[in-house]
Amino acid sequence: MSTDAIIRLLCVAAAAALALAPYQSQIRSAAERAAEAVWQHHGVVTKLLAIGLLIGAAWGHVTIPALSIPSVAVTVETPSADMQAKVAPILTILKTANGVDRAIWASVWDKAASTVAGDASAPEIAFTDTRSLRGFTVLALDIAWRRLGGNMAGKYPGLREATEKALSDVVGLDVMPVTADLRARYAEVARAIAWAGTGKG
Repeated sequence: MSTDAIIRLLCVAAAAALALAPYQSQIRSAAERAAEAVWQHHGVVTKLLAIGLLIGAAWGHVTIPALSIPSVAVTVETPSADMQAKVAPILTILKTANGVDRAIWASVWDKAASTVAGDASAPEIAFTDTRSLRGFTVLALDIAWRRLGGNMAGKYPGLREATEKALSDVVGLDVMPVTADLRARYAEVARAIAWAGTGKG
């Protein structure tokens, strides 16, 4: 736009403002009434706008952005053949899950393994016996898998039972102190459970 055109546009705007100045209160009152009417019927207005957008999209006049779930890659070391056998039922069940759920599952268990393994070098030991390990596991799954991930119990039938069996096969069900060996076994099975979530088996 040229300088002359901008000056002419400003002059027209100024002239319009001067011409409408005596009617400022009437204009403001009309605008307020219109805004109030729109607010009172905002549900209808919203529906009309939505219908208009849908019609525009159908005719190709409105571009609808493509919605895509970003892929989340979780890298987990391939477990031993023995561990793969223990988590095979989990792998089978999670192959029916979507990519986001599998990524959440793998991330939760990988972080659980790192947390328990890191307890060895922590200034204060967090896990004193297997009860504290189980409590931590349940809490981690409840927060990350169920609440944040939105995966309610029963969404993937058999997943809980398969996971509990893999854990009990490796860690056991008895209450006992958490030793270096037990911590290593928990981390190993937790990473295997995480690997099952990646669906690479």
